[in-house]
Amino acid sequence: MNRLAQLSFTPEGMINEEVASQVLENLTRAQLKSYLAALRREMRRRRVYVALEGGRESEVRGPIGERYPGRELSIYRDQGLGAGVKVSAGDDIVDASVKGYLRELLEEIGKA
Repeated sequence: MNRLAQLSFTPEGMINEEVASQVLENLTRAQLKSYLAALRREMRRRRVYVALEGGRESEVRGPIGERYPGRELSIYRDQGLGAGVKVSAGDDIVDASVKGYLRELLEEIGKA
């Protein structure tokens, strides 16, 4: 199903209508559920989520876009970060926020 989900996208990142039509016509209900789960995972893999509390989107769009070429950036505001940025791209998570720093610091103190 993962390969079918990958094939469901055009090179521009849109859903390929021909593939979608074939999927709907040929898969059983149970297979469709599995396909939809794979499609959601593929969509998350193709998008980079960027959380900011302050600053301008234009300041992070360029550097993050260069780090993850060909992926769509979804930039949103998160007032709980305490400043900084948090980037989630599939399994990669980079937390350069005050909240993330404090969490790591508290974990280290707890280990001591």
